[in-house]
Amino acid sequence: MNNISRVLMGLMLIAGVGAAQAASDEDKLKELERAMNMPSDTGMPQQKRTRAIVFDNQQQSGSQAAEPSAQVAPSSTTAAGSRDCGSLPPDVRTVGVDFPIQFNAGSATVSSASEGTLNQIAKVLALSPDRCIIVEGHTDVIGNYEKNMALSRDRANAVVIFISTRHGIDRKRFVPVGKGSTETMPNLDARDPKNRRVVFKVVTG
Repeated sequence: MNNISRVLMGLMLIAGVGAAQAASDEDKLKELERAMNMPSDTGMPQQKRTRAIVFDNQQQSGSQAAEPSAQVAPSSTTAAGSRDCGSLPPDVRTVGVDFPIQFNAGSATVSSASEGTLNQIAKVLALSPDRCIIVEGHTDVIGNYEKNMALSRDRANAVVIFISTRHGIDRKRFVPVGKGSTETMPNLDARDPKNRRVVFKVVTG
């Protein structure tokens, strides 16, 4: 096999991985949308929107990703009714969906590769303005425990800031939490990079 063939095979492999990731993200977005539309157990009426969500097939990057879509959210989304999202009980019922949000190495700066995914997540969150959302940052076990805990907290905050500032969603709806390496994924080596993720927990109770 010559060098050109190797390069072409490598590009095809990368394209295949990218397509699989896009499909996985779309499934997770639909799962998040279902969680957002679940009946609330709080007794508070759910403010539903009839606008349909269109998931982009291609991720945006750079300046395109920084621009909120015209079909995203209202310019100012109200907080979750009269509920104080910052004072949720520890046993509150939630439905969680995890996303492999990427950040620049060793920092809480959202990678441009994940901006498109966060823009899509924001579309889903904007359509149910009555919902509180717990945003959890997670790491693997590699490195210092305390630093991982702080980094996961900073990354959860960075995701909240990204969504609230770029899409006009009320910051008070979000509860950022750093989990560090305390809750690695089941049936996965605790050192596996896949443990580095952000979980969006929709409050249903």
